[in-house]
Amino acid sequence: MENIQEIGFDCGRGYVKAYSEVNGVVHQTKFKAVIGDGRDIDLSDFNKEYNPNDVMVSEDPSIEKPRYIEFENERYFIGLLAEKESQAPIRNSKDSKVTETVRVLLASALNDIAVKSKVKIMIGVPYKNYRKSVLKEVVDTYKGQVFKVKDRITGATKEIQIADVSILREADAAVLNALDGNINTERPIGLAAIGFRSSELSYFDKNFVFNDKKSTTVEFGNRTLLARVQSDLMNEGVTKDVNEIDSSNDYNDKKEKVFKLGSENISQRIEDIWINLSEMDLYIAGGTALNLKFDEQFKVLDDAQMATARGLFTAAQRRF
Repeated sequence: MENIQEIGFDCGRGYVKAYSEVNGVVHQTKFKAVIGDGRDIDLSDFNKEYNPNDVMVSEDPSIEKPRYIEFENERYFIGLLAEKESQAPIRNSKDSKVTETVRVLLASALNDIAVKSKVKIMIGVPYKNYRKSVLKEVVDTYKGQVFKVKDRITGATKEIQIADVSILREADAAVLNALDGNINTERPIGLAAIGFRSSELSYFDKNFVFNDKKSTTVEFGNRTLLARVQSDLMNEGVTKDVNEIDSSNDYNDKKEKVFKLGSENISQRIEDIWINLSEMDLYIAGGTALNLKFDEQFKVLDDAQMATARGLFTAAQRRF
């Protein structure tokens, strides 16, 4: 049997999440989906504010370690470091999983959690992109490719071959994680995955059958709520980018107010789309869900932000 590591890769507009297990040991990472020009700088100010324990090597997603890599002869800051220090940061704003931005984000994720020289990756895609043409595009771009990544902070270099790659609906992965890999034989399931710009409402009939007719995407996400905070600040004469507000702890009181309204907003939308809520099991996933409060009928997944990546890893184990 080949010595290959399976990885679940969930690359959203807000954050990158990747998850793997090797010999019972968890390897996971989470960072902002931002890349930018990198250069050698003093990281003491960054660490003082965001990484006070000066952790440079860690797989704890809650630690905001600085990420600075060299990939294909270019140097990149990644995540929050790119947002703060790059001259021209680029955010992952497209659904495509084969853009140059996603390739660099994948390189950084592999640098964080790849512990073997060969990997097989399951990539999450929105349900509207779960098509053969997208699968072909992903396979043509990644399968067989070797990613050579140098960590400009630690000096270590990894050379990782992508032995195989496939795609799965993000909602399928999140539900797979919610059910511990089991099948819903008793009741249908509704999953609301609340992302950065939008939320996907995915409906599964009994026996894990995806129902396209009862599934939809609504333009509501973390950005929607933070834009309200941004508007309030502008009325007070303070100009801040939405992403700055997201990273800052200075406006938590304003965030709490909009998150309370946001909880009610998404709950009402869900009930409007799925009428008979009492006859189904309802799950909430996505990092934004951690800031919202729901009635007992909604089950917020444990570690909601990593749920899709975990499910993708489970799917990778089965698929490959």
